[in-house]
Amino acid sequence: MSRASFMSTDKERVSWRIRIKAFVIWLIARIVLFTVRLKVDNLENLEKARKHEKPIVYAFWHGRQLGLFKANPEKRLTILASLSRDGEMQARICKKFGLEVVRGSSSRGGLSGLMALGRKLRSGSAIAMAVDGPKGPAFIAKPGVVALARLDGSPIVPITIGFSSKIRLRRAWDKFIIPLPFTKATVSYGEPLVISDRVSSGEIDKITEQLTASLLKLTHEVDAPGRAV
Repeated sequence: MSRASFMSTDKERVSWRIRIKAFVIWLIARIVLFTVRLKVDNLENLEKARKHEKPIVYAFWHGRQLGLFKANPEKRLTILASLSRDGEMQARICKKFGLEVVRGSSSRGGLSGLMALGRKLRSGSAIAMAVDGPKGPAFIAKPGVVALARLDGSPIVPITIGFSSKIRLRRAWDKFIIPLPFTKATVSYGEPLVISDRVSSGEIDKITEQLTASLLKLTHEVDAPGRAV
């Protein structure tokens, strides 16, 4: 067997492993999320954002993404998946949940990823971004989401979710949360942030800090004991 044939076979094996693993994770997640009882807080903030008549950019923490499949408020939603093998698996899972996916990251292909998201915005798709991803630090928003929203004047809506019963992966950098079956959940929307195309780089940093503060506040609220009832 030639080296090229061997490498091709190895890639095919990896691809099949990723496909099988993605399918199993999606199936388990779908079953668990089907049992979750969902409550929505601060829906008026989402309604405020819709009045701008622009596709919305949703900002969330990386570690909360699994639960948010349950709370997707859009008919058409696009996410950014990294170029890694984990990103490939994430992309496959998201597609099975009905999301559109573009590939890129803040470290590899980040600019092309943001440009692809910008094209999706202009085509009418809402966007969802894990603003502390792909590798952290956790719970600190990065400015890419603000730069993206500035392109088309789209409102940024902070969104988070909390559960009454969950598993928290404390060793994971993002403290990833897995809801337990039949748990109660609360999804909450923050005040929309509308970005002018005239804002400076310094103002982008300030808006990013505001976004971090808004998401931290929302997360503290949904994680409060007895909140998900």
